[in-house]
Amino acid sequence: MIYFPSNIKPVVSQGYSFTMGNNVLSIPTMGGTPIQVLDYKYTPIPVQCTVVGGRLVKQVMTDFYYGKINSGADKFFMNLDTGNGIEEHIVQIVPESMSFNGGGDPTWIISFTALCERTPAQDSTGVLADMYPIYGDDIDALLA
Repeated sequence: MIYFPSNIKPVVSQGYSFTMGNNVLSIPTMGGTPIQVLDYKYTPIPVQCTVVGGRLVKQVMTDFYYGKINSGADKFFMNLDTGNGIEEHIVQIVPESMSFNGGGDPTWIISFTALCERTPAQDSTGVLADMYPIYGDDIDALLA
């Protein structure tokens, strides 16, 4: 199991403006209405990450990216917030998104897109949607 270096804390772009895929499959039939079924494979969530650090952080990220995860080919575990708080996700870096900007000391800006594997636990069960019209923004207090 490969883990993202724990002492490097990436800054994650806030807003959660990721695009979800459609999990309804439509199967055409001959001379009738298509059959629709749910696809239980979950689409990945792209998260924009930025790491700011010095020469040593750049070297650690370079070694991790090119050595440990084979230039983004391998998946690894990383703690990220995809909208439900910080959780451990199985992640893969989009190779074309990796960039090292700087030019030397003292600061390097390393940015990449991490594709997080979506899990069934991240899906809404519909309960909150049913309770929100009754409790409104006070639902947080109720759930706490």
